[in-house]
Amino acid sequence: MNMTFDRCALTGYALKQENLKPVTGPFIEYETEIVGRVKITLPAYDELLKGDFERYLIAGICKDRTLKGEDPILIDSNFIRDGYKKLNPPTAFEEKCASFLLYLYQAGGMENKEFEFYSSKDFTLAFADPDEFKRILDQLVQDYFLQIRATNNLSQRRNLYRGVKLTNEGKEKVRKGLPKMPLFGLVSQEISTGNIEIDKKINHARQLFFDEPQSMDKMRSACETLSYVLEPLRKDLTTFLAARDVSDFFQLVNTFDIRHNKETTIDLIYAEQLEWVFYTLLNSINTYTKLKNKGF
Repeated sequence: MNMTFDRCALTGYALKQENLKPVTGPFIEYETEIVGRVKITLPAYDELLKGDFERYLIAGICKDRTLKGEDPILIDSNFIRDGYKKLNPPTAFEEKCASFLLYLYQAGGMENKEFEFYSSKDFTLAFADPDEFKRILDQLVQDYFLQIRATNNLSQRRNLYRGVKLTNEGKEKVRKGLPKMPLFGLVSQEISTGNIEIDKKINHARQLFFDEPQSMDKMRSACETLSYVLEPLRKDLTTFLAARDVSDFFQLVNTFDIRHNKETTIDLIYAEQLEWVFYTLLNSINTYTKLKNKGF
């Protein structure tokens, strides 16, 4: 099959040959400023160019992973249909507004940094297409979360936004979302342990914890599931982390009434307490998996 790779499958923009790695297998790899690093099978490349898929959400996933220094995920036919959903990208308009506001905060907005954005280039930062990106900025300005010093209307319905800054209200909006909002990346990124059954348990715990309506029982059950995932790894964890830290961690987790019903356990009566336990467990699994995959 002779194929010409002259366009980005996710944006339709022209793809320069210097951005494209030599094709030596059943997939292609390229990197652009707009989408970051992309790794895609040949059939999926062709399908994306011809079919109707959530290409802008997938472009946002690629850009997000690149900014975090993560390896590109393999985009195949299953991924462009349903697989991308497992990474929980922001799909609703309000979710995209919140995730973009968080991006600005973490990229320097908390320190009053100014930004400059092109609607035709920076839309992947908000998991949006160029037109939706404009509406996201408009919404954040309307909500007094952003201020923009100047907006220049360019040709072909493109906008240049100059002097973009978080307002005090915008910074406070992000801070009020703690601890959940800054952990969006942790929650949304793929955690692959190499064991399908363990990965299913992790995804089940995520679903339990975040699905509406939330309840203390569901949140506690999610924490319990993650604790059972982590327990068999206790010995292996000492390969990557200090043995004393691992011991202190399990002692701390077992102090709370997640798995043990003893008089010495601490009763968890607030959702915030379970949030702390859940994110601690999930981040520990994620850190362990990344270090192990790197061969440390």
